[in-house]
Amino acid sequence: MNRLIQCGIFLIASYATTAAAQRCGATCANAEALLGLSEQTLRASIPELQRAPKPVQGPRNTRGKWVLQDFHFATQPYTVTYFIGAGQVTRIELLSNAPTDQCTQRIAFQLALAELGKTYGESQVFGSFEDGGKSAQSVAFNSETVDVALHFSRSTDACTTRVIYNIRQVKNASEL
Repeated sequence: MNRLIQCGIFLIASYATTAAAQRCGATCANAEALLGLSEQTLRASIPELQRAPKPVQGPRNTRGKWVLQDFHFATQPYTVTYFIGAGQVTRIELLSNAPTDQCTQRIAFQLALAELGKTYGESQVFGSFEDGGKSAQSVAFNSETVDVALHFSRSTDACTTRVIYNIRQVKNASEL
């Protein structure tokens, strides 16, 4: 019976991935389809996953327990971390550490921004910060089921572009 349930989940995830791929490309489709899956189903869906040597602390008592190396999004290499909370995938984080020349030009950030813009339309929030050799830029997108954040951070010793997919959680004013 468990095997039958797993097969059903795979079929549903495959259908969701196919439907979303027509709208936003394989990366977004996979992220949207994987959010909410059980940890066991995630591991079965992506055989290349590796257990994180030290789980990353995430928001709301989640842990980044599974990692996928050398994943390409918007033509750039990323490391993907899957965060697990209450036995389910609650957050997917793509991280790119660009070389200095690409960092200065914000290539990974600009390519990711263009890709996400094609997928989710206009960004909902935009912010930037520059101070003493450090800079940061953030953009947020959302759909009916997913919130997506894009962050760029540069300092003298590091440069990162981060794409974060979260299950959309709408709260009314009484819950704030």
